[in-house]
This record gives sequence, C-alpha cells and structure tokens, in this order.
Amino acid sequence: SNGINAEYGVEEIQQEILDDTDRLCGVNKGVSEEAITLKLYSTTIPSLTLVDLPGLTKIPVGDQPSDIDQKIERLVRSYIVKENSIILAVSAGNVDIANSESIRLAREVDPKGSRTIAVITKCDLMEQNKEAFALLEGTSVDVKLGLIGVINRNSSMLEEKTPIDQVLEKEENFFLDHYPTLSDRMGTVFLTEQLCDILILHLKRCLPILSGKIHDLQRHHQQILKKLGEEQTDNNQVMIVMLSKFTDNFAKSIDGQYSYEKRIKSDPTETKYKVVTTSAGAELFAVFQKQCNEKILKTPIHLKDLKSAIKGTAGVQPALFVPDVVFQTLIVKQLKLFDAPSKKAIEKSHECLVDAVDSIASKTLHRYPRLKLEVVGITKACLKKEMESAQHFLEEYLEIEKSYINTNHPEFVERYAVAADLFSGINEEEEKKEEQIRQAKKQAVASQFKFGGPPVVTIHDGPSASSSKKSLVNVLAKYDGEMNNEVREEQEAKLMETLLMQYFCITRGHLVDMIPKTVMRFLVRRVTDNLNGILIKDLYQSDKVAELIRESDSIVKRRRASAKMLKVLVEAEKLVAGIALGRESIYEA
Repeated sequence: SNGINAEYGVEEIQQEILDDTDRLCGVNKGVSEEAITLKLYSTTIPSLTLVDLPGLTKIPVGDQPSDIDQKIERLVRSYIVKENSIILAVSAGNVDIANSESIRLAREVDPKGSRTIAVITKCDLMEQNKEAFALLEGTSVDVKLGLIGVINRNSSMLEEKTPIDQVLEKEENFFLDHYPTLSDRMGTVFLTEQLCDILILHLKRCLPILSGKIHDLQRHHQQILKKLGEEQTDNNQVMIVMLSKFTDNFAKSIDGQYSYEKRIKSDPTETKYKVVTTSAGAELFAVFQKQCNEKILKTPIHLKDLKSAIKGTAGVQPALFVPDVVFQTLIVKQLKLFDAPSKKAIEKSHECLVDAVDSIASKTLHRYPRLKLEVVGITKACLKKEMESAQHFLEEYLEIEKSYINTNHPEFVERYAVAADLFSGINEEEEKKEEQIRQAKKQAVASQFKFGGPPVVTIHDGPSASSSKKSLVNVLAKYDGEMNNEVREEQEAKLMETLLMQYFCITRGHLVDMIPKTVMRFLVRRVTDNLNGILIKDLYQSDKVAELIRESDSIVKRRRASAKMLKVLVEAEKLVAGIALGRESIYEA
C-alpha cells in the first residue's frame, strides 16, 4: 500500500495480510467472501497465482455466523470447481486422513483426482509407523498429482520470528532423518517445484482452450478499440469529418444504404420491446403506405341526405335540371375531408425522420456527446421548418383543387360517359310502362293541336364532354309535363352521388401521389442538400470546437482499459507460446 516500487521484508508482507484481514473480517475470526489480492515481485520466486482459501470448519467461533460451515464450503467450491484450477487439498498429519474435509471436497469436484495434489502438514507430529509411511508414500490417498508432506512453522517459531531459511533447513533434515527414502519428494521446496511443473503440464493440456480464449479476447478488445476509434489530436479536422459523416449517413439511410437499430413493440398490448434493423427510407416508406394508402385512400365521402343538399343549393326557383353550381358546391365540401389526413401525413413523416436522426446520431456521434446534442438540435430545427413549409404547400394545393372544379378533366369526362350509359338503362320496365302512358297522351294532345307534339329527345353517345353531359341530361329529361317528382329526385340524387364519387376519387388519387413527393422535396431533399453547410456554419467556431469534440469519460476509460488488456493478452500469448515450445520452468529473472 506504500508504493508499487517499494521493497518489503517477509514480516512487512505478513503484517499487510493481517491488517487487510482484520479490515475485511474483523478481529474475532470473521470470514469474508471479498478477496485480498497481494502481488509479490521477486527474482527468486516462481510465477504462480495461489488462492489461499479459508480452512473448512464445523463449529462457529468468535464472530462467525451459525452457518459458517456452509458459507465457507460454498466459497471454496466456487474456486475449485473450475476445470482450469489445480487443487491443493491440505490436511494435518496428526489427524486421520479418512476424516479430511479438504480431501472429501476435492474428490467431489475432481473425482478422478487429475487436478488434485494432497499436502500433509505437521509431519513432525505424526507417529512414526507404517501407517504414516504409507500415507506419505501416497498409497492411502488416490490423487494423480501425488502427495507431499511439509513442516510449517509452529507457534513458538512464529513468536520468535524464526527465518524461513532456518525453517526450510530444519524441514529438510527431518525428512532425511525419518523418511530417507521419501525425502527427495517431501518438503516445501519440492512442493514449490512440483507445483511449477504441474502448472506447466496443466497449461499444456489446457493450451488449445487457453490459446483460443486469448485470441477471442484479443479480437473482442480490438473491435472495441476500432469502434471507439483512436484518440484525436486535431479537433478541427475531427469536427469536419464527424459532421460530414453524420450528414452522409442520414442521406444514405433515406436511400436505404445505411441502417440502424430500432426498438419496437411486437404487440401493442405487450410491454416488451424487440430490436430490429431498419433505415430512414424504409420507415418513411411505411409512413407513406399507412398514411396515404390506408388513411387517405380510405377517406369516405360524406353523401348523407344528398337529396336535401341538392334542394338546399337549388335556390327559390326549382331548376329543370341539376345546375353545375350544385355539383361544385357539394364537391368542395367533400374535398375539405382531405385537409386533416394530409396534415397528419406530413406530421408522421416528420416524426419518422426525427426518430431516424436520433438513432443515426447515437450511432455516428456516440464518442462526442456534446457534439451529438448540438447536431441533433440543429437537424431537428431544420426538419421542423421544412415540415411547416410542406404543410403550407399542401394546404395551398388543396385550396387550388377547391378553387376550380375541372369538370372537363379527361378522367372525369371518361367517367361521365360511363355514368351516362349506366343511367340510360335504369328502370327499363318502368320506362316501358310510362312510355305507353305518354303515347296515349300524345295522341290526345295531337287531336287538339294540328301542329302540336312534344319535342323528340335523343340520347347521344360519344367521348366528348358536351355529348356526355347531354346524354346525362337527356336521361333525366322526361319532358312531358307529367314527370313524377319523387322519381326525378331519386334519379338526380343517384346521378349526383356517382359524379361526386368520380371526381372525389380523381382528386384523392392526385393527393396520394402528391404527399410523398412533397415530403421528399421539403423534408428530405432540402434538408440533406443544406444540412452539412448549416452544421458547419453553426458549430465550426474556434471557441466551440474543443468543447464539442471532447469525448465522454466512459469512452476514454473503456479505450484505456481495452488497450491495457491487449498488452496483457500479448504477454499471455507469449507465455503460452513458450509453454508450447516445451519450456520446463516458469521462474523468471
């Protein structure tokens, strides 16, 4: 804790461990799951990572909870269950090995014993008999990595602070005196060497997996660095590049060449969202489909009580035929039905593009939060301005449609002729009966007037507007002075309904074509053509650039962490390569 480059003695290291233990666990034998990490650097120690786990216990003491045995076992299991770990099952020599909790737990997670090494402590307290020899020889406990006996410092040595060198010398002499045939594979020194060799062999077995994980992590952090980008030094150049990149991506997204992710609800009734990949062009097309094809094309014409409306526009003197002014008055009322959905279509298109701006800016300018905020604000202001222009344009267009009802429109003339043919065949049976009555009346009138007689009415066929109108007039003109008013009103209403519907549909078709073109002209082309220049004009100022290009703290930290991890992975790759080449020691100078 006093500095990375400081030098420490064994006593200072021991005291540091004790201080940290007291800080985490208290001073009365408490236990904590938080690890104490201690790194030792020396030219005389192997490069090993040791995890010193708490001893398995049954009876709580001090400040330990009543379930201390379960907590410690869960903690120990969380480490030894990993397949790439080597287990040191430590047991006291003066306790029956059959009751060893460490051996039991090791066998549960490593039943084959392929990664377990047994360590017997307090060998100097063992009875010197055949059982003890068999135990140290390894015939009593089946572990593939062997069994090693050691003698640690006792309490008196700790109090007297006996040096490690003297303890190791005493340990070596003990095994030479009491177990001479086993002494070459007993003791702390041999345990250290054995652990290094086991680690090398274990690494070789795990080498393909380790190498694969190292490469995967390298690719992962390389992708992170690529996504975050390198640290920039020229803020002015970065500003120009990022603004151009955003405007280009926005334009490309409208053309379907740049995509982004969007969260949508799969079902409006559900609260869960799903992420889909889309583009501004695809979203805008969906708006056109819904607002034009589903909303405007399905706008119903209101023809309720049409006969009353015709009478209301006829004036004081009833006309023999329905005048044009009646048709014009009624169709203008119907065209007003397009005002609201047209405005709605522009608003929905604007909302779609605003959402696209947010998504594209988040993806393109995520490194620079202040710049992103300014760019989004300016772009949305441009879109709002052009939305108002587009709405005004459509309002004027609809007013133009209402200002002049072109009954001579080619499409309307063609449909007019069709309507004439339709109505000429209405009520043929009734016409025959009425014709008989009219003929009788004609004879009666002819007998009174020498040169009398009604004019002959003829229905003319032809594609021209005048002939089509005459044919419709002749259908309704039953000029005999005795026409049934109710039948006439019914025929006029049906004719007017057909004509209104025909003209309404023609105008509706033109509007459906006009709305996407208006959106593309105002909200898309005007914005994309001028946006980059507007952004540079508003943001490329010397007093703003440095602040706008400042990266978020989280991105800076992530870049540094990934760069540091890549260096570590390079060293790990070298170490694995050295092991693969058959290096036999992991001692480092």
